[in-house]
Parts: sequence; structure tokens; C-alpha cells
Amino acid sequence: MKALIINDDIYQLHWAMLKSVVFILTLLPISQSLLTLWHATQGSSQIMLGFFAISLFGTFSVLCFYSALKVSVFQFNLQQISAFKVQLLKIYCAVPMLFLASILCYLVI
Repeated sequence: MKALIINDDIYQLHWAMLKSVVFILTLLPISQSLLTLWHATQGSSQIMLGFFAISLFGTFSVLCFYSALKVSVFQFNLQQISAFKVQLLKIYCAVPMLFLASILCYLVI
């Protein structure tokens, strides 16, 4: 479907950006629920649950990284766009990766 006001490539980039950022935001509730579950268990169950939580969180982190990387290398038609808009789009494409880095730094602290 063609957009009337916005170029189709920009429209697809924007939706890929939103999906990536929402996917990255799911790291916060996942980490909080795994931490709460880990604190609720006792003894040897914590070891098993800790390994499960680390592998689950690692998997989600890798998937979020892949999603942000896919948006960062998004290809669009540059022939109809001015040089200023190209630079603006390159900065816009870097937002999910910066957002992922900031979320992971927050979770580490």
C-alpha cells in the first residue's frame, strides 16, 4: 500500500523502528519477572532457575540486537531524498541500537 504523504520506504522504516523499540522494551518486564521469580525460590532451585533465566534473557537480548541491527542497515531509495534528509535518516536508523545499549546498561546497573 502506497502512502500519500510519506515515501513507502520511510513508512516501512518507521514501522520496523517501532517494532524494534517495542521488542527492546520487553526486556524490562522479562528481567523484572525473572528476578522476582528467582528471589521467590529457595536453595538448589535457585541454581536451576538462574541458569534458565540467564539463557532466556540472553536469547531475548540476542533477538533484540538482531532486530536493532536489521533497522540499522535498512536500505532505502536515496535518489529522491535531499542530503539533509539522508543524514537525518541515518541518525534515525541508529536510534534502536542506542536504545538497546541504554536499556542493557540500565539492567546491568
